[in-house]
Amino acid sequence: MLGVEGEPGEDALAGVELRQLRYFAAVAEAGTVTEAARRLRIAQPSLSQQIRRLERRVGTPLFRRLPHGMEPTEAGRLLLEGTGRAFDELRSSLAAARAVPLTTAVGVCRGVPQSVLATAEEIMASGRRPRFAYRQAESGRQGELLRQGTLAFGILRGPVDTSGLTVRALADEPLGVLLHARHPLAERPELVWSDLSDQRLLWFPSERAPGYAAEVLAHAAARGWTPETLVDSDGGHSLFRHRLIGDDGLVALRTRAGSLGDPDLVWRPVGPEPPRERLLLAAAARTPWARLVAAGS
Repeated sequence: MLGVEGEPGEDALAGVELRQLRYFAAVAEAGTVTEAARRLRIAQPSLSQQIRRLERRVGTPLFRRLPHGMEPTEAGRLLLEGTGRAFDELRSSLAAARAVPLTTAVGVCRGVPQSVLATAEEIMASGRRPRFAYRQAESGRQGELLRQGTLAFGILRGPVDTSGLTVRALADEPLGVLLHARHPLAERPELVWSDLSDQRLLWFPSERAPGYAAEVLAHAAARGWTPETLVDSDGGHSLFRHRLIGDDGLVALRTRAGSLGDPDLVWRPVGPEPPRERLLLAAAARTPWARLVAAGS
């Protein structure tokens, strides 16, 4: 680019507005300021003023004023050609930018079934084409991350502190007993709470989902089962199943959907009044993401 003295300068475009170039091209196409103003739906004096400002910024007349209209000068013709190329490039760049999928950060707690994740994606996408960037985040931390703006959405186990959040249910399923296939209780199609009286519970670190952990353990205690817990802090399925297999005094609590796919483990309903697992979709209140969460509630 050239500055006013013909030397390279970074301010050659300073003071030139995109609308002035658009107005300039409209006048060149229409042939008169009157017709261009009509097409642009602006006042003729305002259009004339913008053309004069552009000419002052360029430093040379851009039009010859003729009795019946206006035609570009040599300088105007060169600027018009460059403006056309610039507008074409800008339109192409805008179209390319709009075609890039949005990247949306989503926190996901452990053990979310694929069917629940698919339901969440339908809600979060809502007809758009976002790219979801998933990260494992414990339910106990997601509220803070959502309120901070680190996450756009969270998929977590309730109950949670919902202050400052918009929340909707994704799944609400009863928990049952998961145990190894040769466990003595596996022979029974259904279990009652008294069947578990001498069983220990393979459990997760409660700080991952403190509200959920407290609710489930309190629910079991109210029905006569206050088990010794063996905390599975590793979080991997291989070690989880290894602890269950072959131990006739150890069970876990899972939903049916979260217990499928392992031939060495079986799931049995327990009752009456089994505890429940509620998976939630959350977003910080008063955000565009919160509107998507609330839309289908």
